[in-house]
Formats: sequence, structure tokens, C-alpha cells
Amino acid sequence: MKAYLSALSPFARLTVWKTLLISLGATAVQAALFFLALSRWIGDAPPILESLIQNGRLSLVFGVGLLLVCGALALPGWDRGSKTAYTFRRLSVNEGKFSRLLGVQNALLLLIYWTIQLIALLMLSKYFLATADPTTVSHQSLFLACYRSPYLHALLPLADWAVLLRNLSGCLVLGLASSAFCHHRRHGRTSVLILPLAVVAALCFPIYTGNPYLSLSAIVIFLLICLYFWKSLTGVHEDEE
Repeated sequence: MKAYLSALSPFARLTVWKTLLISLGATAVQAALFFLALSRWIGDAPPILESLIQNGRLSLVFGVGLLLVCGALALPGWDRGSKTAYTFRRLSVNEGKFSRLLGVQNALLLLIYWTIQLIALLMLSKYFLATADPTTVSHQSLFLACYRSPYLHALLPLADWAVLLRNLSGCLVLGLASSAFCHHRRHGRTSVLILPLAVVAALCFPIYTGNPYLSLSAIVIFLLICLYFWKSLTGVHEDEE
């Protein structure tokens, strides 16, 4: 196992700091848009948290950040030089198993991106509720906003386990897809499924219909795609022998 961890370390160094940088950048942009929407609130009615989230286009920033993270995870695949091949030979690791482990590592980085965005939005929500007129908010305002705001509900599903499992399986799909891209690129092949999958994830993540069957259907589809990538990274190709 130490050999695989040693092989994963260079990829982690290439992707971890990029993921953190993109996450913090998206957080800064979301904060700026949130306060801009708050400053531009018009009307006699007091500001509403879920309306500020929607008017600030925070979900759009999340989607763009998600695409950038997926791009960063796939970026090592453009290295078709002898360095990675030399690393596999020196450490005596199976490339198929390594690529699957890399997919899991990428999924964890996507989970980190999701977590940072969740923390950022919770901090913005807490600030808003702490500074709002006490007569217009209550201790349940954030709880209610989690179900009224599709984006906030996607980030914090609360008791909605179907959405939570949808997000986790989505992270695994994108992690394996980016790893498959790197794997096939090393051997001169093309695997561009990471692009449409990332676009679909960026567009559909903030969608919440209240129908658990749609989330369960998405989970089944994601798991089937995961199985496809898992099997595609199993076995030895002729140019890997």
C-alpha cells in the first residue's frame, strides 16, 4: 500500500492546492455577490435569506467552481511523458488499481470543495440572521431556508438522505471520470466523459424538486456510471504490459 501512496503523492500535490484555491476563490466571489444582493435589496419588505441566495447567483458560482475543480483533477492527464510510466515501473504498482485509487482521491477532493462551499454559505447565512431585524427572523429561519432554497438544500440536505447520497455518488462519478481521463491519456486514448458529466453536475446540483424518486434515480444512474469506470480501469491493456 505504501507504493500506491507514493505514486498518488505527486498527483495530490498537483490537485490539492488547486482545489483549495478554486474553493476559496469561489467562496470570495459568492460572499461579494451575497453582500451586493443585500445592499441592492429594494422594497418595503425585509430581506429574505433564500431570495438573497437566488438573487446573488451563488449557485452559478458554485457550478463554475465545480467545472474548474474537475478541470484541475483532469489536468495531470495531459502529461504523456515518461515520468509517470517511470514512477509505475519503479514502485511496481498496478496501473489499473492505481487509477481506481486516484478516482477515490479525486472524489475526496470534490467532497472538500462541497464542504468548503457549505461552510461559506452557512457563515453568510449566520451573519445575515445575526444582523437582520429580530422581528423578521427566528431560530428556524435557516432551517426553513434549507428547504426553500434549492441551492442551500443541495449543499445541506438535512434529513433528505436521497439528496445527500446523490451528492456523494456524484462526487465518486466525477472522481472516477477524471481519473479515467488521466489513465487513457497516458496511453494515447481519449476519454472525454468527464466534460459532459461535469457540465451536468454543475447545472443540476442546485436543482431540488422535493421528489425523492428523482434523487434516487440519479443515484442509480451515478452508481451504474461508477461501475462502468471501475471496470474500464480494471485489467491490463496491451500497451500497459
